[in-house]
Amino acid sequence: MKSLARGTVALVLAVVAVMSTGGGASASEEHIVQPGETLSEIAKRYGTTVEVLQELNDLADVNYVWYGQRLLIDGGEDVPETAEIVDRFQLYTVQPGDTLFRLAGKHGISLTRLMSINGFTSEEWLSVGQELLVPHALAPAAQPADPVTGLQPASPFPAMQAGRARLAVHTVQAGESLVGIAELHEVNPGALARLNDLQNYSTLEPGLVLRIPSENALELLEGMSVWLDPALYPSLTERWIEVDLSEQMAIAYEGVRPVKVFVISSGVGDSPTITGTYRIWVKIAMQDMRGGNRATGTAYHVEEVKNVQYFFEDYAFHGTYWHSNFGRPMSRGCINLTEEDAEWLFDWALPFMYDDDDDGWMFSTDINPGTLVLIHER
Repeated sequence: MKSLARGTVALVLAVVAVMSTGGGASASEEHIVQPGETLSEIAKRYGTTVEVLQELNDLADVNYVWYGQRLLIDGGEDVPETAEIVDRFQLYTVQPGDTLFRLAGKHGISLTRLMSINGFTSEEWLSVGQELLVPHALAPAAQPADPVTGLQPASPFPAMQAGRARLAVHTVQAGESLVGIAELHEVNPGALARLNDLQNYSTLEPGLVLRIPSENALELLEGMSVWLDPALYPSLTERWIEVDLSEQMAIAYEGVRPVKVFVISSGVGDSPTITGTYRIWVKIAMQDMRGGNRATGTAYHVEEVKNVQYFFEDYAFHGTYWHSNFGRPMSRGCINLTEEDAEWLFDWALPFMYDDDDDGWMFSTDINPGTLVLIHER
């Protein structure tokens, strides 16, 4: 990686000149509306106007946009002016395993923006040693991906937690259990066990000092030996959920940024959790669940299961009150969460609108699509 010191300005100008010979590159860019956002705020963020956004998106009322709505930001973005390149961008040397998609995620910009900056009209193959323009502040050293598993050494997540983690500890008293301490601090017992390298039902010695997970539990990512390659992220801009069956953890992302971590229980035995990429297609705040076969001894009927979100057929995220063994496979294929975690995820994920005629069911639609879900194991 090279910074734009005086010795490299000439090279940058040469790169810009080469780009310019092919004409102004353009690529459309989208924005997904977040809670509380207004059209004027979105226009200001992207350096455009309300009138432009209204025309591009055929909006009848500029005072109304909804959470999850996809807005086209522009019809094409020219290569930046030379002065802007020098001020905002630096040269990056392509490393083995790099792709435009992966580099866009690592540098905190959209794929279309990265293509536009570098004069690409389509997602092209890169060659090792090729030099690209990337933002100044967000250009980390390249991390070659494992070509077999698509997993990399753990990301420096603690650096992403500034101002988030609470430095809470608990000193174990005689007779206390891990589950009881988790209830006292209102945290997932599986998360408490994971953070302190314990089993869920470990016997605790009096005087042992335990770290208490923060509200978002991002520090749990410190203990992961590998993490998902950004090239495999299903989106760089949307909200999405990663479920790592090997780690028995789920991670809620906003674009490339993890915002909350959950210790879960997935399918066990003959009822494994399905893997793949899906979207939440329907959700409901509470329902009874039943299934299995009485003849084979697999029948079940669980009442008042809360915050249910189906992502494929009858596979769902949902709250769980009948066990606290999170971090171990326990379910018949669904993703078990604590009731508190399930409620948070339910409120955070799409879809969120429903029709009174649907009896409380919230179905995804083309204009209100469900949140992406990526489920994998190593």
